[in-house]
Amino acid sequence: MVSSATKLGHLTAKSAVFSAASAMPCTSGEGQPIRKEENLSQGITAMQAQWAIETRDLTKTFILRKQFHTAVHNLNLTVADGETVGFLGANGAGKTTTIKMLLDFIAPTRGQAWLYGIPSSEPAARRVVGYMPEQPYFPRYLTPGELMYAHAALAGVPPRETKLRVEIALEMARADSFAHRPIGKLSKGMTQRVALAQALVGNPHLLILDEPASGLDPVARVEMRSVLQALKEQGKTIFLSSHHLGEVELICDRVAIIHQGHLLAYGTPEELTQQTDRFVLVAEGAAPQTERNLRSLCSSLRRDGTQLVGVTDERGVYDAIALLREHGARLVSVSQQRETLEEVFLRIVANAPTTQPASKAA
Repeated sequence: MVSSATKLGHLTAKSAVFSAASAMPCTSGEGQPIRKEENLSQGITAMQAQWAIETRDLTKTFILRKQFHTAVHNLNLTVADGETVGFLGANGAGKTTTIKMLLDFIAPTRGQAWLYGIPSSEPAARRVVGYMPEQPYFPRYLTPGELMYAHAALAGVPPRETKLRVEIALEMARADSFAHRPIGKLSKGMTQRVALAQALVGNPHLLILDEPASGLDPVARVEMRSVLQALKEQGKTIFLSSHHLGEVELICDRVAIIHQGHLLAYGTPEELTQQTDRFVLVAEGAAPQTERNLRSLCSSLRRDGTQLVGVTDERGVYDAIALLREHGARLVSVSQQRETLEEVFLRIVANAPTTQPASKAA
């Protein structure tokens, strides 16, 4: 039986063939090169742009119950080609509204957005984009395979490549095992995988994924992360919103935190995290009595093979080190813990300024 890792490697190699082919110059029937603007689906123009995504003072205001409500305030954001960026925020923070403006599903009240240097309001901007919605709605009577063929045609996939593109997309999204089952009979998690497959079938340069892990069980989330990591290694640009902060921390190059429509922070996980007052001690050769005494000094203590791994605060770290030395145990390492991305998010949001109440519409 072929392992998931081996299968993913084969699929990545197949997909890389199409990625390389997409970068080759196209010619017309007379052997003349096609103009770059006609070749956006192959990504030549896309690769020459400075930013995959750029927004400038992007703002969206709605009128709700005769009051103005600004969902996104003056968003200024840049995403480099080949970068993986996590877009984090609570429900109602403005994540989906931002994504809808990037894809021209809704028009901004003011400001502008560009995809690979092309205004997002122009259809050409979306030729190199694969989009996965948070709540996908597909015809219930179609099978995933049938849906992929339809989306491949919409994405402009050449007929001679369609079958293999569909196969790659379904297998990379782990949707191939139910490709012939009606979508109406699929679970939410299965439907999410189909949604990812339709985003991949056009072999896009830029993937915009709105909550890709929504509805997936822990095992499926790990598989989703493996797929996204493989796509990242292919050089795809990935912009994803997510509530699974641990997953974002593992895969994303940079993280943007949005709260009540305001961008509060943007940087690498290393730039955003701070040192904590927690210390991790690793020791070897500790007797059972030493381990019992150490538990009273540590907030958590576990065995990892022959080693003890404990977490303590700044006061307890000195007492713990003294205890280990007194009982002849060997101290392997002491390191200061950094915040997790979840702790960063909670700290930044908690310190966010209070927004002004909604104003009345005329």
